[in-house]
Amino acid sequence: MERIKLTAGAEEVPLALILSEMLGGNLDRPEKLKAFNTLATKAYILAKDVGAEVTLVFDRGSLTFHGGKPYRPDLSIETDSATLLDLANINIRLGMPYYFDEIGRSILKKLARRELKIKGMFTHPIALTKLTKIMSVN
Repeated sequence: MERIKLTAGAEEVPLALILSEMLGGNLDRPEKLKAFNTLATKAYILAKDVGAEVTLVFDRGSLTFHGGKPYRPDLSIETDSATLLDLANINIRLGMPYYFDEIGRSILKKLARRELKIKGMFTHPIALTKLTKIMSVN
Protein backbone atom coordinates (compact mmCIF):
# COMPACT_ATOMS: atom_id res chain seq x y z
CA MET A 1 0.00 0.00 0.00
CA GLU A 2 1.27 3.43 -0.92
CA ARG A 3 1.48 5.57 2.22
CA ILE A 4 1.87 8.97 0.56
CA LYS A 5 -0.17 10.16 -2.42
CA LEU A 6 -0.36 13.43 -4.30
CA THR A 7 -3.56 14.53 -5.99
CA ALA A 8 -3.36 16.04 -9.47
CA GLY A 9 -3.51 19.55 -7.99
CA ALA A 10 -0.71 18.82 -5.52
CA GLU A 11 1.62 17.52 -8.23
CA GLU A 12 1.75 21.10 -9.54
CA VAL A 13 2.94 22.51 -6.20
CA PRO A 14 6.71 22.22 -5.62
CA LEU A 15 6.15 22.51 -1.86
CA ALA A 16 4.03 19.32 -1.95
CA LEU A 17 6.75 17.48 -3.84
CA ILE A 18 9.45 18.56 -1.40
CA LEU A 19 7.36 17.70 1.67
CA SER A 20 6.27 14.32 0.30
CA GLU A 21 9.90 13.36 -0.39
CA MET A 22 11.01 14.52 3.05
CA LEU A 23 8.16 12.76 4.86
CA GLY A 24 8.66 9.58 2.85
CA GLY A 25 12.28 9.47 4.00
CA ASN A 26 11.35 10.21 7.60
CA LEU A 27 8.96 7.25 7.72
CA ASP A 28 11.92 4.87 7.56
CA ARG A 29 12.43 5.68 11.25
CA PRO A 30 10.23 3.62 13.62
CA GLU A 31 9.41 6.48 16.01
CA LYS A 32 8.19 8.65 13.13
CA LEU A 33 6.25 5.81 11.54
CA LYS A 34 4.50 5.16 14.86
CA ALA A 35 3.32 8.79 15.06
CA PHE A 36 2.32 8.71 11.38
CA ASN A 37 0.22 5.59 11.86
CA THR A 38 -1.79 7.23 14.66
CA LEU A 39 -2.26 10.70 13.12
CA ALA A 40 -5.69 11.60 11.73
CA THR A 41 -5.81 15.31 10.92
CA LYS A 42 -5.88 17.88 8.13
CA ALA A 43 -2.99 20.36 8.05
CA TYR A 44 -2.75 23.37 5.76
CA ILE A 45 0.67 24.86 5.03
CA LEU A 46 1.20 28.21 3.32
CA ALA A 47 4.70 29.40 2.37
CA LYS A 48 3.80 33.07 1.98
CA ASP A 49 7.04 34.21 0.35
CA VAL A 50 6.61 31.83 -2.60
CA GLY A 51 2.81 31.70 -2.62
CA ALA A 52 2.74 27.91 -2.26
CA GLU A 53 -0.10 26.27 -0.39
CA VAL A 54 -0.84 22.64 0.28
CA THR A 55 -3.18 20.62 2.48
CA LEU A 56 -1.99 17.37 4.04
CA VAL A 57 -4.70 14.88 4.96
CA PHE A 58 -3.39 12.28 7.41
CA ASP A 59 -5.57 9.20 7.91
CA ARG A 60 -3.83 6.80 10.30
CA GLY A 61 -1.12 5.38 8.09
CA SER A 62 -1.82 7.25 4.87
CA LEU A 63 -1.21 10.80 3.72
CA THR A 64 -2.76 12.59 0.76
CA PHE A 65 -1.45 15.94 -0.46
CA HIS A 66 -3.88 18.41 -2.04
CA GLY A 67 -2.98 21.65 -3.74
CA GLY A 68 -4.52 24.70 -2.09
CA LYS A 69 -7.03 24.50 0.75
CA PRO A 70 -9.88 22.21 -0.35
CA TYR A 71 -10.82 21.28 3.24
CA ARG A 72 -11.19 23.11 6.51
CA PRO A 73 -7.94 22.20 8.29
CA ASP A 74 -7.46 21.25 11.93
CA LEU A 75 -4.01 22.86 11.83
CA SER A 76 -2.93 25.80 9.72
CA ILE A 77 0.71 26.87 9.40
CA GLU A 78 1.47 30.16 7.66
CA THR A 79 5.03 31.46 7.38
CA ASP A 80 7.91 31.86 4.93
CA SER A 81 9.85 28.99 3.38
CA ALA A 82 12.94 29.55 5.58
CA THR A 83 10.84 29.09 8.72
CA LEU A 84 9.31 25.92 7.26
CA LEU A 85 12.87 24.65 6.94
CA ASP A 86 13.50 25.56 10.60
CA LEU A 87 10.39 23.59 11.57
CA ALA A 88 11.75 20.60 9.66
CA ASN A 89 15.05 20.92 11.54
CA ILE A 90 13.64 21.18 15.06
CA ASN A 91 15.11 18.65 17.44
CA ILE A 92 12.91 16.04 19.06
CA ARG A 93 13.75 15.05 22.64
CA LEU A 94 11.81 12.50 24.63
CA GLY A 95 9.22 12.42 21.86
CA MET A 96 8.53 16.17 21.99
CA PRO A 97 9.73 19.17 19.99
CA TYR A 98 12.69 20.79 21.79
CA TYR A 99 12.48 24.59 21.99
CA PHE A 100 15.55 25.21 24.16
CA ASP A 101 18.25 25.26 21.49
CA GLU A 102 18.98 27.81 18.76
CA ILE A 103 16.41 26.48 16.26
CA GLY A 104 13.72 26.04 18.91
CA ARG A 105 14.20 29.55 20.29
CA SER A 106 14.11 30.96 16.75
CA ILE A 107 10.75 29.29 16.17
CA LEU A 108 9.37 30.66 19.46
CA LYS A 109 10.54 34.18 18.53
CA LYS A 110 8.84 33.93 15.13
CA LEU A 111 5.62 32.79 16.82
CA ALA A 112 5.80 35.77 19.20
CA ARG A 113 6.44 38.20 16.31
CA ARG A 114 3.61 36.60 14.27
CA GLU A 115 6.08 35.72 11.50
CA LEU A 116 4.90 32.15 12.09
CA LYS A 117 1.19 31.57 12.59
CA ILE A 118 -0.08 28.19 13.74
CA LYS A 119 -3.85 28.02 14.04
CA GLY A 120 -5.14 25.03 15.97
CA MET A 121 -2.07 24.68 18.17
CA PHE A 122 -4.17 24.97 21.33
CA THR A 123 -7.23 23.06 20.10
CA HIS A 124 -5.21 20.21 18.52
CA PRO A 125 -1.92 20.06 20.49
CA ILE A 126 -1.44 16.30 20.14
CA ALA A 127 -1.92 16.45 16.37
CA LEU A 128 0.57 19.34 16.18
CA THR A 129 3.12 17.43 18.25
CA LYS A 130 2.77 14.34 16.04
CA LEU A 131 2.98 16.46 12.87
CA THR A 132 6.13 18.17 14.17
CA LYS A 133 7.66 14.81 15.07
CA ILE A 134 6.89 13.36 11.61
CA MET A 135 8.15 16.42 9.73
CA SER A 136 11.36 16.88 11.72
CA VAL A 137 14.39 15.40 9.95
CA ASN A 138 16.15 15.15 13.34
